[in-house]
Order: sequence, then structure tokens, then C-alpha cells
Amino acid sequence: MSNQIKNITITVIFEGSALNRDEKIGGNILSIKKLNVNGDTRSFISKVALRHYLFNTLMKNNDGIWKDTKVTGQGKVVQFDITQEDILTSAELDAFGYMYTISDESSIIRKAPVGLTKAISINPYYQDLAFYANHDLVKRGQIQGLELHPNPYNKEEHTAMYKYSITIDSNILGYDRWIINNEPELNDDNSFILKLGTNYKHIAKFKTENQEGEKYFLTENGKIHFKHLAGKAFEVTFELNQEIKKQRILSILEAIKNGLHAQSSGEVNTIIPLFMIASGVKIPSPIFHPYIDLQKDNSGFRVIGIEDGLKNSWIDSEKVFLFDSQRLPVNIKSDKITRDWQEFLSCIGL
Repeated sequence: MSNQIKNITITVIFEGSALNRDEKIGGNILSIKKLNVNGDTRSFISKVALRHYLFNTLMKNNDGIWKDTKVTGQGKVVQFDITQEDILTSAELDAFGYMYTISDESSIIRKAPVGLTKAISINPYYQDLAFYANHDLVKRGQIQGLELHPNPYNKEEHTAMYKYSITIDSNILGYDRWIINNEPELNDDNSFILKLGTNYKHIAKFKTENQEGEKYFLTENGKIHFKHLAGKAFEVTFELNQEIKKQRILSILEAIKNGLHAQSSGEVNTIIPLFMIASGVKIPSPIFHPYIDLQKDNSGFRVIGIEDGLKNSWIDSEKVFLFDSQRLPVNIKSDKITRDWQEFLSCIGL
């Protein structure tokens, strides 16, 4: 599939506070997720949590692109219902991937074109612990004459700088491929049916067209192609309209650039970039992630590792976008760097 949009990687530094709660300790201590990094204890936000915050932000932006994808139950397993949705109708399936199990057949699996790392704190965790109690509700009940007492609990707390990276594989985004065991059935009402195990997927089509000697079925958001492989195996490919594909990528980039909506334990939080570096890349790999770090001196924090990252030969855009802030200023002179967001988007085909 021809593709003019480059693969993209972004690395972000932001300040956050206890964004990803873990299990309770001892019954009344709310812990945070932690891991060991080079001998230091660091708090972190899981990839799953970041995916949730990103998708929630895209939903709240209400740009008409993002919506909840329908789900179904297979026994005790909850999964996206691809008999109701596919990448042409669901931006969520397109960006974040899925797995759909079919009894006695191979599962249909889509790798997520949008890849996320953990967000790991740059500052160590020093066992901060805070004491809380529900005094307000108890007081209200006591005024009403109820016999109530406060219920104390503790929370592990950590406010720190965090770093995470995101990649977008633009060769996969907007394209999906299924292998099914039943030939698609064409109907007289300008639609067709795909059989997935014991379930059926109905797809309306507008018209057919022959392109490079192959027949495609055009739908509202793209086109679908069928191909007989061997025996009972058939290949079904979905290809998204290029303009809709651009809109989906742009909305993801704008959410990352402007900040994600995040709430944990009732506390609103900030995944808003204080520093961000982004580039088109030949391979959708987080090439800046291992280099970028913070170093503290007498004037405060400064970002290090940018020059190292700019040497990576996977960079595939004329300009690398760099955003800094008064809290994390960057003084760097390089012909590869632009601070103009629109110029960067143009360099990566958007």
C-alpha cells in the first residue's frame, strides 16, 4: 500500500502526581505502581493507563472522529466486536488494535499502530506517605444524629517529572488484513456478509471498482478487497480513506501536544508536555526515549540527550520538532530543529 505519511515518534516530559494506583497494602494503604531503575525506586504509569488517558482525551475532544467501540463476550473474555465494527468505522480499532477469538479457528489479531511506553518517573520515590480520613461525610452524618466515626487511610504519594514516548506506524494505521475460512457472500441489496465462526458481519457497499486488475468494494470510509488464497482460506483487506487517516493521526498528535485528561483516585492530573521532541522516522521506534533525560544543576533542571538523539539514522523528516518551556528551557542550535508545529506536520506528510 502506498503511503505518503511518515512514521512518527514523540518523547514527552511532564510533571505528574501518583497517576497510576496499585493494590492496597495492609488493607488501608493505597499504593502506587513502582519499579527499580538502576538501583532507584521509581513510580510509573503503565502503558494501559496511558492508553486509557489518551483515548479518554480523544473522546472528550468531541471532534466526531472517536467513539466507544462495541464489545462482546466470549465466555469470560470481553473483546471488541468486529462483527459490528472494523477499522473503517472505528478509529479506536484502527489506532489501538484488537484480538478477536473465533471458536475452532485462528484468532484475528491487529497490532496496535499507536505504540506507547510506560511513563517512568525521572525522580526517585522516597516513600512519601500521606494520611487521609473522610471527616466531611462523618461530620454531616453526626449533624444528622448518626453514630459515625472517621475511616482513616493512607496513600503513597509521589510528585515527579515523568518521561514517556509514543510511536505511530503509519503503514499499519488505516490498513487491516483478515484471514477467514468462509467465502464472502454478496447480496442483492448492495451489501455482503462475512462469516466469522458462528457469527456474521454485514457490510454495506456503495459500488465496486476495478483497480490495477483487482476488484474493490467501496464503502463510506474506504474500500474492502477479497482474495481467495487456497482451499477455504480467504483474505479480506480494509483500506481507509487517506483523508480520514490524516484526520485520525492529527487528532492523536494534537492530544499529545496539548496534554491528556487524566484522573486518578479522584484527583485531576497533568500529562501536559513541559518538553516534547517529535520526528518522522523510517522505523516506528521510540528513538529519542533512551537518550532524553533531566539533569539538575544550580539553575534547576535541564534536558540532556537531544544531540545524541539527532544522530539516529532512523530520522526521516527534514525537521525535528522541539517544544520547551520556561521550566525546562532548551538552548540548542541545529538545522534539523524546528519549533514551528505546522512546518513539522508538513515535513511528515500531514
